[in-house]
Amino acid sequence: MTDTTWTMAILAHALRDAGFFVTEAADAHEIREFAASAQQDAILIDPDLPDEDYATLVRHLRAQDRHIPILMFSRKVTREEKLRAMALGADDFIEWPSEGCADLPSRLRAMVRRAAGYSSSEVRIGDLYLDLDRQTVRCLDMPLRLTRLEYELMETMALRGGALITRDEIMLQLYAWDNEPDAKIIDVYICRLRAKIAAAGATHDVIVTSFAQGYRLNTTPTETLPQAA
Repeated sequence: MTDTTWTMAILAHALRDAGFFVTEAADAHEIREFAASAQQDAILIDPDLPDEDYATLVRHLRAQDRHIPILMFSRKVTREEKLRAMALGADDFIEWPSEGCADLPSRLRAMVRRAAGYSSSEVRIGDLYLDLDRQTVRCLDMPLRLTRLEYELMETMALRGGALITRDEIMLQLYAWDNEPDAKIIDVYICRLRAKIAAAGATHDVIVTSFAQGYRLNTTPTETLPQAA
């Protein structure tokens, strides 16, 4: 998200308080770089960019990724501006902070979840159940006590739908170049997750290691019944 205005600075603070990992960009050029090289779940933009018209940026981002949520934020939004932004490819244009302050984290999580292919907040992966809104995991009927990074790693793999994720991609998701430890720490997290899942009574290995490539979940996640949403 851009950090060009006080509006976005307040928004970044609010999202961090809600548990989001926020990467701030100074201008449209940096947004393009992050979008091309990182594993972002959503892109938030203030249209008052210092180096490019936001319409050009939104077109570029939407052409690059058809599914990623793109949200615009400004202190004053006209109906015409909202319609124009959405026609360009933005998912919404929000008048911040007067519109949707309290429910923005829930709305954003729902957008990210749907972009990954899930209509429900609760995702089943074999014996595991993840609640993406409450950020909890249980194995069968046993809640798993996970650290923040352990949960984020599990959620990252779950949102990949069983596809392989490399160690570098995991590092970007968990740290985003901010005080990154040695990449071998991922092996430690994986070992801890496997131990906790096994101790809770899992009937099979949930996490599979592809040697020198990365990790994946060995069962494609399936959604629970609609009432779990």
